Amino acid sequence: MQQRLDPPDDSARTEDEFPNSERHPELDVAQPAVPRLPGFAAQLIGQRMRAMYDNIAQEPVPDDLLDLVRQLESKEQST
Repeated sequence: MQQRLDPPDDSARTEDEFPNSERHPELDVAQPAVPRLPGFAAQLIGQRMRAMYDNIAQEPVPDDLLDLVRQLESKEQST
């Protein structure tokens, strides 16, 4: 949370004067600690995810998608 360093003056607005501000009291409550996986489990998940995404990254880009990108680029260049 950021603290104000300058002293408040009489013309400063209060939080009640901001119509669009929303209060979230649930964010003020301390959050429970996030559970952590054991190191070997996190490593195994990471290896499998990298293998999966490496396969996806090596797949060719579909021609229809390339055509769409070319059309968008030509429209950007013409404007």
